[in-house]
Amino acid sequence: MMRIRSSEIVPRLFITILILIVLEVISSAFLPLFGINKYMIPFNVLIVLFLGFKLENPYLALMIVAVQYCHSLFTIEGWEIGTIAGVTICIVISYLRDVLHFTSSVVTIMVTQLFQILWFVIVSSLLYLKLGSFDYIVEKFWRFLPESIVLSLMAPFFFSVLDKVWGVHNEGLMGDNT
Repeated sequence: MMRIRSSEIVPRLFITILILIVLEVISSAFLPLFGINKYMIPFNVLIVLFLGFKLENPYLALMIVAVQYCHSLFTIEGWEIGTIAGVTICIVISYLRDVLHFTSSVVTIMVTQLFQILWFVIVSSLLYLKLGSFDYIVEKFWRFLPESIVLSLMAPFFFSVLDKVWGVHNEGLMGDNT
């Protein structure tokens, strides 16, 4: 976990959002070329998990809003539900931070998958309250499974890239392949 000075947040968040935008464009442009129309890899979830796991900052909620708002440009999902899920996940992470020790890529993959399931439960619960029906949630679950597995497998590499952007030094944390 690293504390980032306030003056460093904006440029690093800007680079992170640029990475998100590039990945969203690639995901939304190239997956349909291969006949994968119903799936879109939600890189925003990985970014929010990274921010929650690696940074301790009072502006974390605002950073999550910025990430979710930029993600909402590429999806029909609004930024509000993702922001609520992201902030809730980061609160859970802050309570579990002392017991979570990421010593390998396998642990990173498993923990990332676990928190994606929690993300899905939170978003689905909010959607159920809004829609009053489980039909969309069941359909969303079958898309969530392969997307979350792909994201979890990408997490060690993705977190190491964001480590460089945010200047995080690995000390037995996520992305450390020791």
